[in-house]
Amino acid sequence: MATSNLPTNRKASAVSAGGSKLSGRWLRTVRAFALRAGRLAAAYGLRSRTTVCRDGLYYMVLTVFVFVGAALGEVNLLLLLGGMLLGPLWLSYRLVVKTLRGLEVQRVVPADVCSGDLVVVKLALSNRRRRLGSWAVTVEEELVGQAGDARGEVVRPEVFFSYVPAGETRQRSYRVRLPRRGRYRFAVPKVSTRFPFGLFGRTIRAGLPATLTVYPRLGRLTQQWLARQREWFEGTHRREHRHGRVSGDFYGVRPWRSGDSRRHIHWRSSARHGSLVVRQFEQHRNRDLAVLVDLWRPATPRAEDRENVELAVSFAATVVADACRRGGSNLFVSTSMDPAHALRGPASALLLQGAMEEFALAEASAADRLFDLVANALASVDPGTEIVLVTTRPIDAEELPSSIFSPADARRRMHAQRFRIVNTRDVGMNEYFRTGE
Repeated sequence: MATSNLPTNRKASAVSAGGSKLSGRWLRTVRAFALRAGRLAAAYGLRSRTTVCRDGLYYMVLTVFVFVGAALGEVNLLLLLGGMLLGPLWLSYRLVVKTLRGLEVQRVVPADVCSGDLVVVKLALSNRRRRLGSWAVTVEEELVGQAGDARGEVVRPEVFFSYVPAGETRQRSYRVRLPRRGRYRFAVPKVSTRFPFGLFGRTIRAGLPATLTVYPRLGRLTQQWLARQREWFEGTHRREHRHGRVSGDFYGVRPWRSGDSRRHIHWRSSARHGSLVVRQFEQHRNRDLAVLVDLWRPATPRAEDRENVELAVSFAATVVADACRRGGSNLFVSTSMDPAHALRGPASALLLQGAMEEFALAEASAADRLFDLVANALASVDPGTEIVLVTTRPIDAEELPSSIFSPADARRRMHAQRFRIVNTRDVGMNEYFRTGE
């Protein structure tokens, strides 16, 4: 009996060893092919890719093992079983391709976002096919910080759509908190599925890229700040007229209109014109303001240095926003990132938007650009402009180069009288500025 069973045992061992070798070699071949296909897809920027999932690899190994066993053992039932196992593989591949065909993604991004705000992004997934809905679809976003304090930051939120019927659109939204100001780029959305069995996975790119600028977070200026401004600029005229006249003077007359005060009627001119005319007074405006932001930090910054930079940006943005809200003045805004570039114009919502863009993208540097920043501003602003330098390093006006405020230049001597420095490292800054309120 033992002698008659020996060939059978050897045959079974040979079948098992041969099947193991073939399955291992086949598995390595499949993995190498998938890796090479992925590299080619990335190199040529293909918008779709189909891969074999881990469960699919196990399923294929099992199928190959069944076929090898059927071939070596000449077992028809195993051959039939192997053929039945090929059915789910074919069906899974066909459905995973068809599920993502005809899908489009549209994104709605909020316009104004400040650092630390909860950003709500809406996604609309549309199925353009006439038949066959899409099941178990995942849309993955990728936000990459490209400029400002957000440079290098990557966020990857995901949204799951359980079912999108043919010819219809489903909407979902996700929330993400962006703690850093700067410019973020939305990559083209990545749409993927493993429907129906999880044996194959398919990924496509659907939609368009977009950008989002995260503005610095605005704080609140306290009454101590207003008092400090009055202390700084006391002795100067707080208000001036558009044409340089004294408050209360009028520069002409105009016809009387309903609602005009009778006290403003100019009777002598009315008698001469034969109709009522009233005095036309000059309109007041606030004194012009220049905000200079010196964003300096050491070559090897610490956490407190980064916080100090963000405090300076937030404070400067709040000062500009307050001036634009009050209106009636001209603003000049410049940062040390590019001292030769500046924003200037009447205080308005348009100028505020431009300034917030500048502050959002401003980056600190170890380079010393303070002299260029101040010199370019003094050469550009009008005499009498209130100049506020917001800096991240401890420095006084006496420490600035004497050539900036040249005694021989009357224009710069006038600027020196209205030049004040705000050091964000000052412990007393918390008394007149509140962040995050």
